[in-house]
Amino acid sequence: MRCCLGKTTFSSVRIAFLAALTLLLSGWSTCSAVVDFNSCQGSVPRPRIISLLPGTIPGDAESVLLTANGSGFAPQSQIMWNGNALQTTFMDSSRLQATITQQTFASFGGSAGSSVQIAVRSQGAVAVLGCPNGGSSATLVLVIN
Repeated sequence: MRCCLGKTTFSSVRIAFLAALTLLLSGWSTCSAVVDFNSCQGSVPRPRIISLLPGTIPGDAESVLLTANGSGFAPQSQIMWNGNALQTTFMDSSRLQATITQQTFASFGGSAGSSVQIAVRSQGAVAVLGCPNGGSSATLVLVIN
C-alpha cells in the first residue's frame, strides 16, 4: 500500500510554510507529504513608477490623459499629484491612467512653466506581518509647458 501527497501550491507568493508528515502504515510503509501554505494572499506589492506619458503637458489644455507606467500596480493604486490622489483608472499591473484638467491645476497646483511631483500610492486592506502592504513609489517630475 502506498500513500503519498504531491506538492500542492496555493499561490506563487514566496512565503511558504513547509511541513513534512510521516505516517507509519501497517508497520511496513511510510508516506511523506510536502504542502505550501500562502500566508500573504491578498497582499499589495509596493508600486514602482518608471515613466509618465506624456512627459510634459500644456498648461492651457482642456484635458490630458496621463499614463503612469511601472510595476506592482493594483486596482486600488492611485496616481498622486503633488501628494493629492487623483481619480485613477487601473489598466493593469504596469499601467494607471488619470485625466488632468484645469480643475486639477486649480485644486492641486501646477501652471504653465512649472512642474509637479507624480507618484503612485497603493494601500493593502489588511496588514499581514512579513507581507508587502503597498506603499508609495518614488516621485517623477511632470513638466507643465
